[in-house]
This record gives sequence, structure tokens and C-alpha cells, in this order.
Amino acid sequence: MSGFTLIELIMVLVVLGALAVFVMPRLNTSGYDSLSFQQELKTAIRYAHKTSLAAECEVQVALTANSYALFYPDNTCNPPDGFGAFAVKHPVQSGAYTGTAPAGVSIAGFGNFYFTASGAPSNWGTITLNPDGRQIVVNPLTGFIQ
Repeated sequence: MSGFTLIELIMVLVVLGALAVFVMPRLNTSGYDSLSFQQELKTAIRYAHKTSLAAECEVQVALTANSYALFYPDNTCNPPDGFGAFAVKHPVQSGAYTGTAPAGVSIAGFGNFYFTASGAPSNWGTITLNPDGRQIVVNPLTGFIQ
């Protein structure tokens, strides 16, 4: 019968424990965190654009330094003086369509903007995610997100 002795199993556990203590904290996932949040934010902005076209109503993309949220102006789709009270519902998860950047990732851009009923953005430019400098570009005429 072949197998591991108790001493060999203990040594394997000691080596795995040392790896867990010394190597795991050194793994840097900030690049992955930034990339995955960039894709998440792009998806949210694209959803706001498509929703504005489908609902024929303005949809706001509210950005802070570390989060985003999508809003309708009000329950009757009046011009955008009432954004903030009526959140766009997430199509898959329960609750409002919001998101928070992972630790160490921040949003820098041109502030809040909305898509009109025709899909045009009220403001456009480049949203940058730091520390990696990843960019999301909002096209001024069509609202296309790159």
C-alpha cells in the first residue's frame, strides 16, 4: 500500500501555509480590477443609451469618484431637471442599476450626463479609470460608447 506518511502531509501543509501567508498578499490584482470595472461601467452606460432610445425618455448616468448610477428624470419623463429620484432598475439583479469601483480604482471624467430620447448625450468626452488610465469614450453625436 503506497501513500503519504503523516510527516509528509504535515510538511505539505506547512509549505502551503507559508505560501498563503507570504505569497498571496503580494498578488497584485489592481490591473484586473480596473479592467473588469471598465467593462462594467461601459455596459451600464450602453444600457442607459439603449434604455433612453427604447423608452423615449432621458436616462442619466450619474458619476462620482468611485461609483455610478442610472436615473430617469421622473415618472412622466419630463426634461432632466428632476434626475436622482427615479432609479433605472437593473435588468438582471434586483434593485437599482448602480455600481461601485473596487478599492484602488477611481473614476475621472466630465461629470454627470444624460442620453436624450434620441440617444444623443447631453455631454461627451472621455471617462478615465485610474490608476491604469483606462478610458471610456462617449461619442458626441451618436452616444456610441468606445
